Amino acid sequence: MRSLFQSYKTAEKIDLAVDVENVSLGIDAAIPCGLIINELVSNSLKHAFIGEKKGRISISLHRLGENEIELIVADDGIGVPEGITLSSATSLGLRLVTILAKDQLEGTISLERTGGSEFRITFSTT
Repeated sequence: MRSLFQSYKTAEKIDLAVDVENVSLGIDAAIPCGLIINELVSNSLKHAFIGEKKGRISISLHRLGENEIELIVADDGIGVPEGITLSSATSLGLRLVTILAKDQLEGTISLERTGGSEFRITFSTT
């Protein structure tokens, strides 16, 4: 994450909060999760904090049950515009995130727009 933050000029004004439970993921889940986190954090750094705005990006990964994991990537920036939905996204990045969540992880993905943007991905470990 540090190198990703260093590649964006706005990153010095952005706090990163990471809350990750000690969860063991197989390679088939770990790689898509890493790609999703990288893409969503990049999007936040590029688009969420316009001008001199300070902000926060948070990443959390927790077990919901014995065989279910929840990954949340959120920011308190300007939020994803209302006209953009996960199902109709035209940007390569959001399409990639959706495909990774649904097809690779065989999970669900949702987008909340309250006080910024929150992407919530839930998937099974079995």
